[in-house]
Amino acid sequence: MHKLLAAIIKESKLLLRDKEALLILFGMPVIFVLIMSLALRDSFQERAGIKFPLLIVDQDRGAVGKAVSDIFSRNRHFVVETIVAGDNDKPAPDEAAVKQALIKGRYKFAILIPAGATKQAGDLVQQQLGIAPAAKTGQSMVNIRLLADPSLRRDYRNIVIASLNRTLQGIESTILLGQFAELGKRMSAFTGNMPGAPAIKVPKRITVFNEVTDEYDLPGNTSTPVPTSVQQNAPAWTLLAMFFLVIPLSVALIKERQQGSLQRLQSMPVPGWVLLAGKVAPYFIINQIQVALILLEGMYLLPRLGGDALEIGDSPAGLMLLSVAISLAAIGYGLLIASFSRTQEQANTFGAISVLILAAIGGIMVPKLVMPPLMQQLSVVSPLSWGLDGFLDIFIRGAHAIDMLPRFFQLMAFAGVCFIVAVLRFQRQLRHN
Repeated sequence: MHKLLAAIIKESKLLLRDKEALLILFGMPVIFVLIMSLALRDSFQERAGIKFPLLIVDQDRGAVGKAVSDIFSRNRHFVVETIVAGDNDKPAPDEAAVKQALIKGRYKFAILIPAGATKQAGDLVQQQLGIAPAAKTGQSMVNIRLLADPSLRRDYRNIVIASLNRTLQGIESTILLGQFAELGKRMSAFTGNMPGAPAIKVPKRITVFNEVTDEYDLPGNTSTPVPTSVQQNAPAWTLLAMFFLVIPLSVALIKERQQGSLQRLQSMPVPGWVLLAGKVAPYFIINQIQVALILLEGMYLLPRLGGDALEIGDSPAGLMLLSVAISLAAIGYGLLIASFSRTQEQANTFGAISVLILAAIGGIMVPKLVMPPLMQQLSVVSPLSWGLDGFLDIFIRGAHAIDMLPRFFQLMAFAGVCFIVAVLRFQRQLRHN
């Protein structure tokens, strides 16, 4: 234990001596968040060329479900997946499963079409035309529901709501025309007011569908939060800064290896895991300070400069859990880079480029929402994307600590693999030197 403590103290002293590196580690994310949040405050709210993944759950298996699916499938702004009840002998997902898919970000919208919608719509048209007697208990209108990811902006949701309502009005007109066509066939055998000829009344408007409205009943979402520029940029640039520890961390290890410090430490003897663990604690503390600075900046400084205030949700425990996992993942990645780099130039070049690539595909520089579907699918390989999604879950979707456990274990698994490979690599290097 005293060897581990000595390694931590040694690494802390080295870090404190390099004041320029500390200034960069703390100053870079603060400045980036400040600039990007203010610069993109307005333009972040309007994004063109977006495609939303849309799920249609068709319990109807009739003309209404098919019409809704066909119309939205032809719209270039949606990537539609339709699940028809009974197809392939698989039941359609229930409402709870659909909500979970929205929370996890698999879909941005879901349209739920109830069973019997087509028949119910046809009956209502006939009743309003006077072709069929009105139901004694009063038949309710068809209720087609729209569920949305609460992280979407209100204007996006309003556009989809308007589109769905227009679609349903078109379906009403189609059903009405169909009923007139059927009525024409029935009346062709009759003339005038002969017995059996149905009497028609023409109402001012045929209404068979309830108007679709905003529906925000997803778990943990009671205040219908709307994401802002700072809610994207604050965690995004914090993650980038945390992973940029790969450069000073790998450079420090390579210097020790080139100067013979590792060989001298080996003579103590000191296990490889102790040497690496001594690197973890100081950088872990730096990461937590980075997170705290960014949160405070977003909550208190940005509003004073005219930006949006950072709303951090209601789960400090979830933020702490996520911050710990991200920090260990970043440090583990830095140790992995250092263990395979032979020179400082290799570590600097590969470390910086690899982090920037992971940030680019992970939604750090460009929000994943504006990416094409292929890039959104590719983002799942980036640990920065996992961390960013976790922050947005807390900030936007009202997630709590227990909801962070899947992302926590995902990041910890990544960190564990990096640590194990780095330790094995360093132990091999120590044996050969």
